[in-house]
Amino acid sequence: MKLLREAKKEPKSKVSLVVTIDKEDVESEREGIIAEFIKNAKIPGFRKGKAPREIVISKFKESIEKETISNLLDKSLRQIIKEDEYYPISDPVITEIGELEPGKEFSFKAEFDVMPEIPLKEYKGLKATKYIYDISDEDLQRELDELRERFATLVSTDRKAKVGDYVVIDYEELDEEGNVKSKKSNQTILLDKEDDPLVKNIVGMKVDDEKTFTISQEYEENNEKKVYTTTLRVVVKDVKEKELPELDDDFAKDISDVETLDELKKKIMDELKKDAERMGEEKTKGELINRVIELNEFEVPESLIDAETENIISGIARSYKTDLGRLRADREKYEEYKKNLRPRAIYNIKYELLLSEIAKKEGLEATDEEVDKEIEEYAKNNNRDFNTLKDELIKNNYLNSIRYRITLNKALDFLYNTAEFQKEEHLKYREEEVE
Repeated sequence: MKLLREAKKEPKSKVSLVVTIDKEDVESEREGIIAEFIKNAKIPGFRKGKAPREIVISKFKESIEKETISNLLDKSLRQIIKEDEYYPISDPVITEIGELEPGKEFSFKAEFDVMPEIPLKEYKGLKATKYIYDISDEDLQRELDELRERFATLVSTDRKAKVGDYVVIDYEELDEEGNVKSKKSNQTILLDKEDDPLVKNIVGMKVDDEKTFTISQEYEENNEKKVYTTTLRVVVKDVKEKELPELDDDFAKDISDVETLDELKKKIMDELKKDAERMGEEKTKGELINRVIELNEFEVPESLIDAETENIISGIARSYKTDLGRLRADREKYEEYKKNLRPRAIYNIKYELLLSEIAKKEGLEATDEEVDKEIEEYAKNNNRDFNTLKDELIKNNYLNSIRYRITLNKALDFLYNTAEFQKEEHLKYREEEVE
C-alpha cells in the first residue's frame, strides 16, 4: 500500500499521524469490498451472487463505505507500525477521518502511546542517608510479653467481668412485647472494646447474673447509614481471665527448640536484628529510588497510568473481597477513586521503568538459578512440590514475572551498593513497625 505519512512526537509519549493513502490503493480496497458484497448479496429477484453491480452498490452503499474505511485504517496503520518500527502500548485512536470518494486519495489522523524514553542521567553514587533501626531491651521484652500472651490459658473466676475477659453467655433476643425472637447458648465473647454497646452492658456482671438491655448498632446499606436496635436478655455462665505462663526455662523449652530462657532471648534478639537490618535496607533503598525518580524526570503516557490505576483498584478489591462490578457501578465515585490513586500509579510506573532501564544499562538480569531458588523457597514455605509448581508457573506464563521482579531487585541492590552514604540515621525499631 502506497502511503504518505507525517509523524509527530506529542507530549506524554504520544505519536500522532497524518496519513494519506494513494487513490489506486483506495480504489483497489473498495473494489474488493464491492466484489464480496456482490458475491454474498441476497436480493429479491436475483440468485445469490448474480445481482447487478449497480443495484448492489446502491443497496449496500453505506456498508461498503464503512468496511472500506475500516480496512484502509487497519491495513495502513499495521503497515506504518511495522515499517517505522513503532511499539504501541495503546490501541491507535482515530482522531479525524476524511471523505471516501471514488478516484481520490483517502486521509485520516490517528494517535497512539509508545513507551517513554527514559533519560537516565543520575543514579550511580548517589549521596544518601543510611537508615539503621536499633533494637532495645524494651523491644526484646515486648516480644517476650507477646509470647506469654499467645500461650496464655483461660481460667474461670468468680469476680465481676471486666474489659479483657472472656465470658460465656446464654442470650435471648426479644421483640417489642418481650417475646423471644431467637436464642443461643454457650456463646463465648471477648470483652475487648470498651465502647462496644454489648461489652458496656456485660462488664460488671458475674456468673449467674441475668440482665435485660437494649443496644443500638450503626451499619451501612446501599451507601446509607442505618441503625439496628435490639433487646437482649443475657445470662452469664462463666467469666474467664487470661493466666500468663511464667517466663522461665520451662516456658522457653515448651514453645521453642531451646533449653533455657537465655537461649530463647538470644534467638529472639537475633531475629529482631535480622528484621531490623531488612527494614533499614528497605527504607534506604526506598529513599534512593525516590531520589532517582526525582533526578530523572519523564512524562508517563496516560494509557499506562490508566492501566496501573485499574490494576491497583483490582488488587485492593481482591484484598478486601470487594465486588469490583458494584464499585464501578457508581461511575462518579469510581472516577474520584481513580483520581485519588493516580499519584500512586504514576509512582509505580516510574519506579519500574527506571529500575528496568538501570538493569538494562548495567547488564543486570535474573539467572535461571535465581529464578529456581525463588520458586524453591515458595514451594518449601507452602508445602508444594518444586517441579509441579514450576510447571504450573510456566503453563500460566508467570516465570517471566518472577524473572522481571528479580531483575528489578538487582537494580535496586545496585543503587544501594553504589550509593555514597554520608551519614547514618538511627530509628526506633518498634515505632516504625507499628506505623
